[in-house]
Amino acid sequence: MATKLEIELTSQLDSDNWTWRAAGARSPKGTVASQLLYDGAKIGDVARADVSMGLDGIEILSVTAPTAKKAPENRIELIGSSSDEPLVNISLKKKGRPDRPSRGPREGDDRSRRGGERARQGQPAKGGRGDTDRPRRSGDGPGGQDRPPRTNRPNATDRRRPNRPEAKRLHPKETHRREVLDSLLPEHRPIGEALVKGGLPAVRAAIAEQNALALAAGNPETPVDATLKIAEGILPRIRVATWLDRAEAASEIAQEISLKDLRAILAAADRSAKNPQVTELFNTLSTVLATRSSAETEKWQQEVASAVDENRLVRALRLAAKLPDPAAKLPTELAERLVGLCNAEMSAETPSERWMVLIDAVAQSPIRRQVQPTSLPNDATPELIEFAKENAGRIPALAQLTGVSVPPPPRPEILAMVPKTSRPAKSAPSDEPPIPTDDL
Repeated sequence: MATKLEIELTSQLDSDNWTWRAAGARSPKGTVASQLLYDGAKIGDVARADVSMGLDGIEILSVTAPTAKKAPENRIELIGSSSDEPLVNISLKKKGRPDRPSRGPREGDDRSRRGGERARQGQPAKGGRGDTDRPRRSGDGPGGQDRPPRTNRPNATDRRRPNRPEAKRLHPKETHRREVLDSLLPEHRPIGEALVKGGLPAVRAAIAEQNALALAAGNPETPVDATLKIAEGILPRIRVATWLDRAEAASEIAQEISLKDLRAILAAADRSAKNPQVTELFNTLSTVLATRSSAETEKWQQEVASAVDENRLVRALRLAAKLPDPAAKLPTELAERLVGLCNAEMSAETPSERWMVLIDAVAQSPIRRQVQPTSLPNDATPELIEFAKENAGRIPALAQLTGVSVPPPPRPEILAMVPKTSRPAKSAPSDEPPIPTDDL
């Protein structure tokens, strides 16, 4: 689906590709071919682009040069005086009330001087904080020197989550797509270029624009059906070439690309093309995906187990909710331990504030249906009860504690589509006795 988007050119990768991002934002972002840009494009330009939103991401179809800013018209110029005198005068005023007359030295001035002399001699001044009898507490010294620093507390560094390296982004080249375009007939090359930009919708838009110009100039129009038939014949080759460019770029950084992008590339593969390059790259990337998914799943399970061993329940639930792979699951023993900790923590003795944190963490975890809390806190607040009712659909055990009726699961889709009139009606029981077969 084509739409408009304001983009900003951020850098130039090479002579053929530029990088862009949404104007005024960090994302979305991607790459754009140099042939789609206007003359005189430079880094920092903000232009309007026609983009196509697809499953593989955002693809730029065309870029329009930014319009030059016009000078404002009908402007009245104000000319001031040529003197350099300051426009604002600032005068400093002494502190104190202006209506209060100044007084001479008071009798208390001798006491302040005597207090300063006692302080210089190492004795606390009378009437100050030095003669109080309250005991010193930890951190009362200057800057809180008696309190140990936070980093020296036990397990302070262990609780910090390690910084994981950011996955590299995919920057495919246009090697295979250019080979396909070069193999086309000269009269078919514009159709292939339109297919590379936006598929069949881009071809239809180009035909409509060309026919509009031809109609205005009085020239014959381009046949739509014949052109689309040619485009449909070229489209499979363009799709295979596009996938090969993406797959080759992914194979170079297969160990550093995100698993989400790797799965998207494998899902877009056309196995029916019977291309040996497609088969080879598909098998290679599938092996890499299986290996990395297994390693990420094992690492994820170890992090959850480590949090459970340290009795850090909320962290364990947060980690369990972040599945590294859609098919990843917790081991049975680990899941049972996590459920046991939740059941023991969500009891009547736990404060309401802690209960709300646990409900929020459990509702996002994969064990939310196995958790069976015994009862709500004895001093449950109205906010906790309302929050528990809101999450009763995700944690079924909360429905019994709060008195909320959970609706039954939906019917199968096939049965829901069958009208009631076509279903066999159940025979109603009859009050008449059955006819004996012996009398027939």
